[in-house]
Amino acid sequence: MDENTKWLLKQIDELSARQNDYEKRALLLALKKVVSEQQIRIEQAQGELDGRLWDHDNW
Repeated sequence: MDENTKWLLKQIDELSARQNDYEKRALLLALKKVVSEQQIRIEQAQGELDGRLWDHDNW
C-alpha cells in the first residue's frame, strides 16, 4: 500500500472517530472500504500489466 493511501485511510479514521452523526460516520466507513478496494484493484492491474509486458509469447 502506498503512502498516499495510508494517509487517506488514516484521515478517514480520524474524521470517523470525531463524528457523532451516524449517517456521516457510515459514509466515512463506506469511503474507507472503497479506498481499500480501489488500492487492491490498482495493485492487481499493475501486476497484470507487468505480467503482460514480460510475456515473451506476445512479443
